[in-house]
Amino acid sequence: MMKKNIIALILLALTINVSFTSCEDMLTGDMDRNVGIEEIAADTLYSYWGILKSLQSVAERYVILGECRGDLVDGSDMYVSDSISAILSFGMKGSVTDGSNRFLRISDFYHVINSCNAYIQQCDTAALTGLNRSVMKSEYAQVVTIRAWMYLQLVLTYGRVPYFEKPMLTTDEMKEFRNAPQYIDANTLAQSGVVQKVEEVLYVPYLYANDPSDVIPYPNYYMYGGAQGKGADANTIANATQCIFPQDVVLGDIYLLSAQGSGSEADYRRAAQHYYNFFNSDKGGTLRQNYYGMIRMLDADTKQYYLSIDAWVGMFYNNLNPTSQTQELVTIIPSSKSKLDGTVFRALNELFGFDQTLAVSGDSTGTGSVRLEPNFQHQLDASKAYLALNKAQNFEVYVGTDKRCYTFPGAGDARYRMATDNYTDYETGSADEVPFVVKQNPLGAFTTTYPVIYRKASIWLHFAEALNGAGFPGYAFAILRHGLVGSNGWLPVNEESYDYITFKYYDPTNAEEVNPNPSYASYVFFDPTTETEENKPVQYTDYMAFFNDMLHPGLELCTTKKDTMDFVAAHMSYESKTREFQAKNGVICKYISQRETEAAKSAPFLNFDTNYLKGEMSSYYYYYGTTEDHITSVENDPHNLDAFAMGIHARGCGFLKLEDEETSYNFVDQINKMRKKYEGATTDMTEEEIYNPANLRKVQEAMADLLLEELGLETAFEGNRFYDLLCYSRFMGANGVEKVAKRIALRNGLLNNPLYSHLCNQQNWYFPLDK
Repeated sequence: MMKKNIIALILLALTINVSFTSCEDMLTGDMDRNVGIEEIAADTLYSYWGILKSLQSVAERYVILGECRGDLVDGSDMYVSDSISAILSFGMKGSVTDGSNRFLRISDFYHVINSCNAYIQQCDTAALTGLNRSVMKSEYAQVVTIRAWMYLQLVLTYGRVPYFEKPMLTTDEMKEFRNAPQYIDANTLAQSGVVQKVEEVLYVPYLYANDPSDVIPYPNYYMYGGAQGKGADANTIANATQCIFPQDVVLGDIYLLSAQGSGSEADYRRAAQHYYNFFNSDKGGTLRQNYYGMIRMLDADTKQYYLSIDAWVGMFYNNLNPTSQTQELVTIIPSSKSKLDGTVFRALNELFGFDQTLAVSGDSTGTGSVRLEPNFQHQLDASKAYLALNKAQNFEVYVGTDKRCYTFPGAGDARYRMATDNYTDYETGSADEVPFVVKQNPLGAFTTTYPVIYRKASIWLHFAEALNGAGFPGYAFAILRHGLVGSNGWLPVNEESYDYITFKYYDPTNAEEVNPNPSYASYVFFDPTTETEENKPVQYTDYMAFFNDMLHPGLELCTTKKDTMDFVAAHMSYESKTREFQAKNGVICKYISQRETEAAKSAPFLNFDTNYLKGEMSSYYYYYGTTEDHITSVENDPHNLDAFAMGIHARGCGFLKLEDEETSYNFVDQINKMRKKYEGATTDMTEEEIYNPANLRKVQEAMADLLLEELGLETAFEGNRFYDLLCYSRFMGANGVEKVAKRIALRNGLLNNPLYSHLCNQQNWYFPLDK
C-alpha cells in the first residue's frame, strides 16, 4: 500500500501552485484576432498559455525518463552523473525516490494536472460568438487532452499513481482527497473519467465536416516567441499549431496500452480507429512526402555511409511553418531561445554532449540565441544494442544498367548516421572518435532543439501495432514496406474521374448498381510485354474479373473470390498511373492474406482508397565510390518513379520497387527472421504455415518484434522507448516482462545479469513514490 506521505507531498505542491502559471513570456501568441473574442476569453486564454508553459517543466524528463529506461541509450563510462546512473540502473546504482533525484519530481506533473482541472471546471464555454460557437472550446478541448496525456506520463513513470479530476483549491478539497485517495494504472487509465472527457470533445475534422458550425478547430496563435504578426522572425521558436495534442492520437496511445494488457481485439480496433481518425483529419494525412531525397555515399577509404541531413532529420526539425497533411512533425514542447524570453532547456543538450553558450544581440531587437558546442564529456551514448540493430539492416538500391536490386555490404540503416555522429577528442589528442547523439542537436543549431512528442512516423508505427493486435499483421507490414496511403489524397472517396476512366464503388449485393452505366466502362490497358497501351471498352463484369485476377497472383491462399468483390475503383490517366495500378494490385498485395483482405472490408479503420498500399516517393540519388550511378528522373529509370514506394523502413534502407521479388525485406523472410532472433525458433515456417490462420499468434508475435525494431530505428532518443517496450511486454503476455528485461540488460552488448534479474520483477520498472 502506498504510504500517505506521497499524498501529503502532492497536496503540499498544490497549495503552493493553486493559481495558474503566468504567461508573460515566449508562449504568448500573436494576437491578430477578433477583439470581441479577446475581451470575453482573456482569462481563459492566458490560463491556457499558462498550462502550455507548465508543460515545459516535464518536457525534458519525457525524453530522459523514456530513453534511460530503454535499450537504445547507455551511460558513458566516465562522465555519467549519479542521477542518470540511478535511472539507467532502475535504482540499483543510486536513489530513484521522488525528490532525491534531479529528474524525479512528481509535483511538477500534478501541478499541470491541477491547473487543467481548474481550467476545465471554471472555463466559460457557454460564451458564444456571432458564429454560434463556444469562444474557448478549442482551448478547452486541448486542456482536456493535455490532462489525459499527463496521466499517461505519470502511469509510465510511476506505475500506480494518485488520481483526481476536480481541482484542489481549498483545504476541504485536499482533506477529502487525503482521506480517500483514488489510484490509476495502465490497466484502468482507459476507463477513467479523464479519458472519457477527451472522447466528449473530439474534433470534427474541419476540412471534411458537413456543417461548419459543428467544427472545433485546433487553437492557432501563429508564432510563439516572435514579434507581433503572423510571420516568423529571429525570435520565433515554434508555430502554435505545432504545440497541440491531437485528441485521437492521445486516445490511440492510451487505448493501445490498454489493449496490449487486455489482449482484447476490440480494444486494438478501438485504438486503430482513433489513429485512423487522426489520419483522416486536417492534421493527419500521409507520411511526410518531402525531404525524401536520400543521399547515400560510400567513401573508398573510410567505408562510412551518410544520409543527407535534409532527407530525414530535416523532416521533423527546423520547420516553423507546417502545412496541413504534409508535415512530419505533429506535437512539440518548445524551449525559449534565451532566459530573457522564458524557460531554456539545458538538460537534454548537456546529457548528450552539447554545451550551451548564451548570446544576446546589442541592437534594439534584443534578439537572444543559444549556441551549442560539442563536449566529449557527455553522459549518454547510443547503446551497443542500438548500433548493432542498425548494422543488422540491409540497405538496398538498384544499380547497374539493368538496375538490379543490390545490398550494400556493411552499410546498415542510413538513419544511424543522422541520429548519431562522431567527434574527435582533440583535447586529449586521441585519434578515436566519440559518438554523439546528434538528434538533440539537429542541423547543428539550438534553434531546432525541442522534445518531439508526436510525429507522423511514430503515429503510423503505433497504428501498425494496433493493426497487428487486431489481427492484421500483413497490413502492419505494409506500413513498413510500402505504406498504406497514396500521395495525392488518400481519404476514402466515392468516385475517381480521369482522362481515360471513370469508375465508382460497386456493391454486388446491392440491386441498384451505383455506376451510371453498369454494363460497360473503359480503362487503359497496359501490356508490360510490349509496353503499349490502348483505351479499351469492357463489360463491367469482365473488368471485375480482370481486377480480381491481378490480385495475389500465384498465391492460391490469397486468391480473392470474384463473387465477393465489393468494389471496383481505379484511376489512371497516363502510362505511369497504369503501371502503378498494375504493380499495386498485381504484386504488392500478395503478402496480405485472403483472411485479412476479407476482414478489412468490415474494418472502418482500413477504409483506404485504391492507393491504400502506396507510400510516398520522390527523386533519389545513389553514389557508389567515385562512380556516380544515380536515378533522378524517369529518363534514367527503366521503371517510372511511381513504380517505387516508401514505407517507414525505406527511410533508412532504400527504395523498393512495388513489384520487386529480390528484396530481403519481404513478409515471409522477416517473420522467420524475427522468430529465430527473438522467439527461439530453429527452423523457418513455410509460406503456407505463415498464412495458416492457426499460426496467427506466432505471426503476430514476430510482427511485434519487427515493429519494436522499427520503432528503435526510426524514433530512437526521442522519448517514447519505454512506452514502446511496455506495450510490447504487455502484448507478449506471460513472457513479456522477461523479454523486455533481457533487451535492456543487453544494451551494452553483454548480458548484465544483476540488471536482468532486477528487471524480471516488473515493479522495478517504475519509480517509487515513497520518500
